Amino acid sequence: MDYSMFREMIIEQLLSPSKDTSLLDLDDIQKIRYIENKESQEDEDEYITGGYMPINIGDILKEQYKVCRKLGWGHFSTVWLCRNLSNEGPTYVALKICKSAQSFAVVAQDEIKLLRETKLIDPTHIGYKHIVQMVDTFKLVSVNGVHTAISMEIMGPSLLHLLIQSDFRGIHLSGCKRIITQVLKGLSYLHEKCRIIHTDIKPENILIKVDENYIKTIISKTEKFTELGIDMPRSYVASDCWIDKDKRLGDSDENIISKFEEQRGQSYPYDKFLGELTDFKRRHGEPRLNAPMWVSPNIEIKIADLGNSCWEDHHFSAEIQTRQYRALEVILGAGYGFPADIWSVGCMGFEMVTGEMLFSPKGEESKITNRDHLCLIYETLGGIPQYITEKGTNARQYFSNGELLRVNKKWLRIWKIEDVLVEKYKWKRVDAIPFAGFLESLIEPDPALRLTASMALQSEWITMNE
Repeated sequence: MDYSMFREMIIEQLLSPSKDTSLLDLDDIQKIRYIENKESQEDEDEYITGGYMPINIGDILKEQYKVCRKLGWGHFSTVWLCRNLSNEGPTYVALKICKSAQSFAVVAQDEIKLLRETKLIDPTHIGYKHIVQMVDTFKLVSVNGVHTAISMEIMGPSLLHLLIQSDFRGIHLSGCKRIITQVLKGLSYLHEKCRIIHTDIKPENILIKVDENYIKTIISKTEKFTELGIDMPRSYVASDCWIDKDKRLGDSDENIISKFEEQRGQSYPYDKFLGELTDFKRRHGEPRLNAPMWVSPNIEIKIADLGNSCWEDHHFSAEIQTRQYRALEVILGAGYGFPADIWSVGCMGFEMVTGEMLFSPKGEESKITNRDHLCLIYETLGGIPQYITEKGTNARQYFSNGELLRVNKKWLRIWKIEDVLVEKYKWKRVDAIPFAGFLESLIEPDPALRLTASMALQSEWITMNE
């Protein structure tokens, strides 16, 4: 049995949240540990002064939060599933603990300001419930310094997880519409009420709401390791206290993981719930033409990770967004605002229904990748208006008189979304026309003409009956 088949079998049979943990035996737990140990983790060498806070399972933080397991990590922080021992607030939280260096503390304070705004500004707004909310924030002291901690409401897997579960066949159109509608509601709240630009809308940052029973099942599986006398997987604990007792990963598996992470960019920590990685090579094969995956008609999602967000009138960076979801104006250096988030929604919508990214540019250097990205956008939109190509600090590097530089027009193939859906994914044209029209209104090349979140919620495709 090859690795990918083994992985899929384990995930399907063992890692489902509905699996009765009392039925998991020693062999089951060892298989789960094998899979979980393949996840890349934070560098143990960064558990130093100014770095990560050392954490042990069972630690009680702030005399309130009992650590159950690690959920994930990033360059700035580790994230932990904790039980709230107080009588106030949710029973479980995701606790983000930042590195202690001053630079990380400053970034954390910026994020806290944004989170407080989203929490307090207008809880009655239709989009409020579609933003992951902060529960609390406080300081923790360790041998490595003073760490900023942010407790958040706990969420389930991300949309990326759903795409993996679908074997990258995509999600059924009705489920996609429900999810996109909720994303747009969340963005209407961020944009219109909070005046916040998210700057990193992508499947990893759209999380699925789960109930407490789901969390308890995850914890029960964690406790099963202790019950059976097996060390926790490295994805459950801090890297500085994990001992590698297993055979090292083979080069081929390491390559799959590293290429996957490079393709996706930084993943939101919470989507590590089920420890699932995909076979990277599937991203580049021919599309699977069997039916897309159905999702619950009651699915609820929330927009997560304001760590890269900014205010409408106070940007923290000129370059934003994960590459595949980056707006045209950002590539051209023409400034950005709320419309950049809407562009990302359009890219994500295509990916949700097809399982493949709308734009996946190649190139080892930024300039080469940008040129490839612009070619893909040109082909998809059927061209880019000349006045748009003349805006931005980077425009002259890629355009002259409205034409792409160093690109032979014979290489370009105009292939608009409607035709891609019909010709490549075998949609009926009657279904492709309204959906393609909707996506094109979200990736309109002129940000001033692009639909706002509220306008998109009133668009024909969103409001039409199935």
